[in-house]
Amino acid sequence: MANLIPLALLFLFLIFGMLLARFKFIPSTGIIDYFLNLSLYALLFFMGFRIGRNRTVGEQLASIGLLSISFALATVIGTIFILILLYRILHLSARQMLPKRESSASNIGLFHYYRDPLKLLLIVLTGFLTGLMIPVLPEFSGEILTTWILHILLFLVGFKLVRNRINLKEVLLHPETILLPIGTVAGSLLGGVSLSVIFPLHPAKALSLASGFGWYSLSGVIISNLGDPVLGGAAFLANLMRESIALLIIPFIARTRYPNIAIGVAGATSMDVTLPLIERSCGTRSVPIAITSGAILSLLVPALVPLFFYAG
Repeated sequence: MANLIPLALLFLFLIFGMLLARFKFIPSTGIIDYFLNLSLYALLFFMGFRIGRNRTVGEQLASIGLLSISFALATVIGTIFILILLYRILHLSARQMLPKRESSASNIGLFHYYRDPLKLLLIVLTGFLTGLMIPVLPEFSGEILTTWILHILLFLVGFKLVRNRINLKEVLLHPETILLPIGTVAGSLLGGVSLSVIFPLHPAKALSLASGFGWYSLSGVIISNLGDPVLGGAAFLANLMRESIALLIIPFIARTRYPNIAIGVAGATSMDVTLPLIERSCGTRSVPIAITSGAILSLLVPALVPLFFYAG
């Protein structure tokens, strides 16, 4: 039950932003866009800062780093593969979900094409190096600050949803609302179980490790509490890396034929940490789908992780 409280808070800030927008207390969407970008940069900086400041991550990375990065990559690649397959089988085109202004991305130069993703990568790396190398306030991890920045971002996203007159009913009834979480689950599990032939890991344990869907703070704790702290550490790192990979590649995926696959790559984090970047890269219309997909995956994590663990 305690794990649901942070999720409830995120929804409350989103709803509060939507309610405030209906009363038109804030004058223009341009101001919202400015603070959305500013908050996003701050969030990415402190995400990198937290990784660099976390000494436990550095210690575990030396021993189980290969397993963790392999699972992070395998679950992301598996998700992309399955979702592309589903889009083609069902003859869906996610491009229709994008704002019209984003469809002209192919007309700009190569530098502009990669400028935003490279900028975001630089911000994360700057935060990481700051946390790793600068010994200022060693007890400060940035966790509380990151949480509040995230709350502010979701408030602003909720405000923008209403200001842009997004028809939530129409978007939520779109096939992608169900397609994305199904494809993410199938792709993540496929990627995870495929690694059981490479690493000395029971297939069921591999499925358990792959069932975190990016929610590192929960999946790692569950597996550790079930009696395997080493695998729990691997789950923590694998899902942390999946979130980091998502933050880096979402802007690139958003420029492809199927931009909303970025939501699947984000996994459970599409409803919180990566949501502002999804909104910026895929468009405001993708936000309700991202929240729904992230919520479904978040509910599945505490069920699937122990289920597969005990099966092994």
